[in-house]
Amino acid sequence: MFPPIAWIAAAFAAGIALGRWSVLSAWIWFAASTGSVLAAAWCVNLRRPATVPLLAGAATVGALWVMLHADPVAAPVLTAAFGRDVTLAGVVVRPPQRGSERVRAVVSVEHIDSAGRSSPADGLVLVTFPQSSDVLYGDRIAISGRLVRPPPAGNPGEFSYRDYLASRGIGAVLYPQRHAHVHVIEHGLATPILAAADIVRRRMTSFLLTALPGQRGALMASLLLGDDGAIGPEARDDFARSGLLHVLVVSGAQVGLVLASVLWLGRLLRVPLLPASGVAAAVTLFFALMTGWVPSVARAAMMALIGLAAPLLQRGRDAHAALAVAALALLVSQPLLLFDAGFQLSFAATWGLIFIAPVLTLHLSALPRSLRSLFAMTVAAQIAVGPLLAYHFLQISVVGLAANLIVIPLVALLVPAGFAVAVVGAVIPTLGVSLAPVLGPPADAVRWTAAVFARLPLSAVPVEAPSLLGIAGFYAVLVATVEWLRGRVRVTRAAIVAAVSGAVALALWAQVFAATVPPQLVITFLDVGQGDSIVVQAPSGRTMLVDGGGEVEGHLTGYDVGARRLVPALRRLHLRTIDIMLLSHPHEDHVGGLIAALQNFPVGLVLDSGFEHPAPSYPRFLRLVEAQQIPYRLARRGQRLDLGDGAAAAVLNPRDPLIVGSSSDVHANSVVARLAYGATSVLLTGDIEALTEAILLGDGTDLHSTVLKVAHHGSATSSTPVFLDAVAPQVAVISVGAMNPFGHPHRATLEALQAVGAAVYRTDVHGAVTVASDGVQVWVRTVRDAGDR
Repeated sequence: MFPPIAWIAAAFAAGIALGRWSVLSAWIWFAASTGSVLAAAWCVNLRRPATVPLLAGAATVGALWVMLHADPVAAPVLTAAFGRDVTLAGVVVRPPQRGSERVRAVVSVEHIDSAGRSSPADGLVLVTFPQSSDVLYGDRIAISGRLVRPPPAGNPGEFSYRDYLASRGIGAVLYPQRHAHVHVIEHGLATPILAAADIVRRRMTSFLLTALPGQRGALMASLLLGDDGAIGPEARDDFARSGLLHVLVVSGAQVGLVLASVLWLGRLLRVPLLPASGVAAAVTLFFALMTGWVPSVARAAMMALIGLAAPLLQRGRDAHAALAVAALALLVSQPLLLFDAGFQLSFAATWGLIFIAPVLTLHLSALPRSLRSLFAMTVAAQIAVGPLLAYHFLQISVVGLAANLIVIPLVALLVPAGFAVAVVGAVIPTLGVSLAPVLGPPADAVRWTAAVFARLPLSAVPVEAPSLLGIAGFYAVLVATVEWLRGRVRVTRAAIVAAVSGAVALALWAQVFAATVPPQLVITFLDVGQGDSIVVQAPSGRTMLVDGGGEVEGHLTGYDVGARRLVPALRRLHLRTIDIMLLSHPHEDHVGGLIAALQNFPVGLVLDSGFEHPAPSYPRFLRLVEAQQIPYRLARRGQRLDLGDGAAAAVLNPRDPLIVGSSSDVHANSVVARLAYGATSVLLTGDIEALTEAILLGDGTDLHSTVLKVAHHGSATSSTPVFLDAVAPQVAVISVGAMNPFGHPHRATLEALQAVGAAVYRTDVHGAVTVASDGVQVWVRTVRDAGDR
C-alpha cells in the first residue's frame, strides 16, 4: 500500500511526538533506540521479519532526536539577559520579512552589552524594525532594545510562538526601544546565492507593487513571492473565511507551476533531458530560496528534485516515497517542524493529491475530463486537510470547495504569467510595465471570488477542536475507504457489523466512565495578558464568563485579545453557550475581549456594575447586548446566581448607591462575587482596592474562601493584609501580563500572600490556571511550569 520509507517516516514522526510530550530522559530513549536497532540487526541476520524492531527503532530515534535538537542553542550570556535592555551586534543572516507595519530580521548575535558589561555571544535573535528601516540581508548591525524569551502557549491548545521560532532555530526576540537607531556597521556579508535570491525577490516585489498599484500588486506579490506585507487585514480575512488563505502564501503549488513551466519551455526548445532537468532543478532551488524555504516550498522543492532525478537514474517515480523522503529530511533538520501548522497542512494536502485524488478521478467519470481532475484534486486536498484546519483554526469553510474550484484555474494562469512579467519587469522595467495590465483582470477575479464567498452564510463555520485520537481515527477510516474504493480491501458484512458494534460499545463505555467521574466545578483563569478573563464551568454544565481581557488603556495597539485569544480558548474548553456573562467593571483590559465573545457565542444573561466609564469598548459592548436582545441586569449586592447542581455565586459588591469620590470609582465599584460548591469557595474580586476591601470587612461579609482571584492584577493598592487574613485562601491566582507597564504584581502583595500561606499562581508565569473541585478537594493545574517562562 505504502513504500517502506513512508512507514519509517511515519514512525520517526510519531517518535518526535512521543519525545516532545513524554517525561522520559534522553538516556532512556537512547537505550531504547539502541536496543531496537540491535534487535532489527539480529532479525536481519537470522533472516526473520524485522519490521517491528525497525519501526520501533525509527520511533525511538525520533524521540531522542527531538530531545537533542528541539530547542535553539544560545550562549548563557544571551539567556541571562532575558527581560533586560541590551545592545546587540550581529549579522542579518536571513532576508528580512516586510509586514504591513514592521520589518522582521533574524540576526546571528556576535556581541551583547548588558547591565554595563560587554561580552561575546552567539545565537539567533528575531529583531523587529520600523517599516522605514533599510536593513538588508548580510548587514552587520548594532541595535538596542528589550531582549525577551519568546512566550510559550498561555492557554490550552494555544499557538506557541516559542515553538514556532524554535522550529526556525530562533531562541530570543529583541524589541527595539522607541525611536531606536539601527546602526549598520558593514554591508555584504551574505551568502552569494542567497544574496542573489534576495535581490531578485526585492526587485520583483518592487516592480509588482509599482506596475500594479493597489490590491492588484499586493495580491501578485503575495501569490508569487509570499510577500504579504501590502495585503490589508480586511482582504486577508476574506481569503481566510472563503478557504483561500493558501493563495496568499507561497506553497508547493507555485513550485509545481514554476517547474512545469520550465520543463514545458525545455520541450518547446527541444532541449535534451539531462540539461533540461538540470536547469529545471536549478530554477526550482533558486525559487525556493527566493521565497524563504518555508516548509511547504521546501517539501515541494525536494519532491521535485527527486522526481527529476528518477528518470536520470532509471528509477520509477513514487510520489509516496518522495513525500516521505522530504518529510524525513525536514524533520531531521528541525524536529519541531512536525508541530508547525504549515508543515502539517502542506504534507496532508500533498498526500491527499497523490493518494485520494486518483481514486476520486476514477469515480467521477460522469464529469467532463477537463473538470474531473480539477474537482478530484480540490476535493481530495480539502478532505485531507479538514481535520487539521479544525484543530489549528477552530473553523472550516464549507464554501471553500466551490471557491477553490474557481480560483485554482486562475492561479494556474497567474503564476507562470506573473513570473514571466515580473522577470521582464525586473530586467526591463518599461517593457514589464506595458505587460503588467494583463495580470489585472484575473487578479481582480481572485480578489472578487474571495470577497463574495467570504460573505456567504457558511463561509467560516466555527467548530470545536477535534481530539488527537479523533484525528487519527479520521485518517484511519479515510485510508480504509480509499483502499476499499481501489478494490484492495474487501469489506464483508461481518466486518461492518463488527466495526459498528465496536464503535457503539466504545461510545457506551465512554458514557459509563463519564458517569463514574464525580461532577466538578471547574474555573479557568485564562492567560489574556494584562487583563482578566475567568471561565466558570459548573457541575450542571452551565457556564459563566467573568470579564474578557482586552488591551490596556493608554497603550492601545489594535490587537484584538477577544478574537485572537479569548474565543479560541473558549472553543477549546468546549463552550457552546455562555449562560451568564459578568463584567466586573468597564476598563478596557476587562471589557475589550467580551465584544468577540458576544459575536461568537449565544449569551443568556449579562451582568454589569453599571458604572459608566469612557473605555473604547464599553459603549460597543452595551450596544451589542441591546442589539442581540440579551437580558441585562445591574449586578448588586445580595443577588444570587444559580449555576445548578449546588453551585452558586453570591454578588457582594457593588451596592446602591455606587461609591463616588474615591481615588478610583471604577475600581471601587467592581463586581465582587463569591462562588460556592460544597466546601469549596472562590472569591472573584475584579479590580477592587483597599477602600472596597475595608467596606466588605466592615459589613461582616463572609469572605473566607478556598481560592482567591487576587484583585487588580496584584497591585499594591489592593490585597491588604487584614483582607487577606479574612479570606485566608489556600490558592491565590493573579491575572497579569508579562512585562506589563505597571510593575504588577507588586512585591508587597506577593509577600502578603506568602504570609497567609497561599499557593500563588500567575498567568504570566504559569499560563492559564485551572482550579477544579468536587466540593471537597481542590486540584490546580497549569498550562506551563513556573520555570517555562
